[in-house]
Amino acid sequence: MHGDVIARGLDFPEGPVWLGGELVCTKITAGAISSWREGRNTVERVAHTGGGPNGAALGPDGWLYVTQNGGMTAEGRVAGGILRVDLADGSWEYAATEVAGLRLDGPNDLAVGPDGRLWFTDPRGAADPARNDRPGRIFALDPASGEGELIAELGPVFPNGIGFLQDGTLVWTESFTRRVVRWRDGAQDVIIELPERHPPDGFCVGADGALYVATTFAHCVSVVRDGQIVDRLVCGDGMVTNCCFGDTDLYVTDSRRGLLWRFGLGVEGLPLH
Repeated sequence: MHGDVIARGLDFPEGPVWLGGELVCTKITAGAISSWREGRNTVERVAHTGGGPNGAALGPDGWLYVTQNGGMTAEGRVAGGILRVDLADGSWEYAATEVAGLRLDGPNDLAVGPDGRLWFTDPRGAADPARNDRPGRIFALDPASGEGELIAELGPVFPNGIGFLQDGTLVWTESFTRRVVRWRDGAQDVIIELPERHPPDGFCVGADGALYVATTFAHCVSVVRDGQIVDRLVCGDGMVTNCCFGDTDLYVTDSRRGLLWRFGLGVEGLPLH
């Protein structure tokens, strides 16, 4: 299926969130959050966080929650953590820099769970499997109380995207193993191990039950159903980082070219918590 480029000039875009007629996304290398609206030819900055804002999700309290990975350069590093952002005026604060007494190194992606908590990945270590021996982690955080817990320590697999299926099952991606994994009865269950050059990043879930997985070096969103890739939504030669549904369209961030893509799928996304 052919997609359209609807915005350009983004600085390593990630974390797209549909707000109904408006899409906000993070810009990692710019340390910013920006907004795109239908009919507007420009992307406007709505907040400056510094560091490396990465994943994003609208919380049950109406705030935008953002994973702060700390930044991609030594000069611009800030504390890793979870940010609470007011999109009305661009102000923000840290919601957490540690959970259950554990310092957050570089949170990557997050989603609101059926329990109303923020569930997020903290990959830790280098984004290079040859130089990474630190176990990645999954946390859950109650944004109201600030209380949270370590859900799982996964080994040096670089857990990346995170979300939930319609029945509330937790799912995450592992960039180094190229696996999409679900959590069943306290154990890992592999949905699919993607092919070579298909390391997964962020993903979203369609109301049709399919997983739409951003696969960076394959330049596409891989559509996964019943443990098989059934389609690929190609974004030129871009490095696809994440995606989200807006009505019946799929919006995709491309970090290599700094683009925002749209695919008219005619499919709605799974309603988010």
